Amino acid sequence: MPETQITKRTCRFDNRGFTFVELLIVIAIFSIGILAVASMQVTSINANASARMSGEATALAANQIETLMALDYNTAVELSSDPVDNPHVLNVGAYKVNWIVTDSDIDGDGTNESKTVVVTVRCANANAKDVDMQYIIHEL
Repeated sequence: MPETQITKRTCRFDNRGFTFVELLIVIAIFSIGILAVASMQVTSINANASARMSGEATALAANQIETLMALDYNTAVELSSDPVDNPHVLNVGAYKVNWIVTDSDIDGDGTNESKTVVVTVRCANANAKDVDMQYIIHEL
């Protein structure tokens, strides 16, 4: 009688691949990371735009003060402290430049020998911050 040989069947698992659950977990973790980076990018873009608008507003305010300093102290309408003329308004693109001129008595002798100029620049964009600058122009 022929000899029968009993062989053991061994189950062998292939560990070279990923299961579907492992793949879903990796995708979920990766998605959370991507969402965090996207949120950080949006915040960075908004902060960068706000800084640019603040820089432009500061430059406009400084430019307006320099323009006013170059005018004649007594006769320039732009340096009038009359309440009818104040506030002075200038529109520059998306920005609105306002300045208010008031007579000042710096040394306290009762005579107004200088003018205080407060320049305010506002942007039409709600994310931009207003810029205020103050300068004293002394009569020579």
